Amino acid sequence: MKHLRLEELVQFALGKNVTRLKNSGNAIYTPEDFEKDLHSINQSKEASECIISMIKSKAAPVSKETENLCITSNFLKCSFDSDTLDPWYFCYQFNEGREIEEQVVRYYQGNTLSVKKLTIQSIGGLTMPLLGIEQQHIVGELYRKAIIQRDLIIQQAENVMDMTLAMIRKYEEN
Repeated sequence: MKHLRLEELVQFALGKNVTRLKNSGNAIYTPEDFEKDLHSINQSKEASECIISMIKSKAAPVSKETENLCITSNFLKCSFDSDTLDPWYFCYQFNEGREIEEQVVRYYQGNTLSVKKLTIQSIGGLTMPLLGIEQQHIVGELYRKAIIQRDLIIQQAENVMDMTLAMIRKYEEN
């Protein structure tokens, strides 16, 4: 399996300063939009862009709902050839891959800032294993489905808790 630096696979575009964006009147990509993109069940298959949250050190594919929003300097837009790199595989490697995690930990070790934030240079220098595109599609789809399953299980647990609390309150009233 070959390993490539992200700067060899991805073109990066850093977001703009938030005060400039607010004055422009354009709709701004928010942390909530990032979470929706990462947890979106209705993600487009042909995506060839991802967003990296520089503060969370996480990646999410860009959805149809957020593709035209302006990103702030807390986010990094990643464009790539979808015949070379699957967006969900990229997100899996960036969010969960051990090799990238170890590299990010090493980057933060010398960082004394209270807010830990990756830079465009540090992200570009990260290396990731690159499977064949068909294998990437399989891994990426498994990762996407695992996120959806986890979200559904969490929602189910919350529903059970709400129902149990309602039953307890009803019991207390009688």
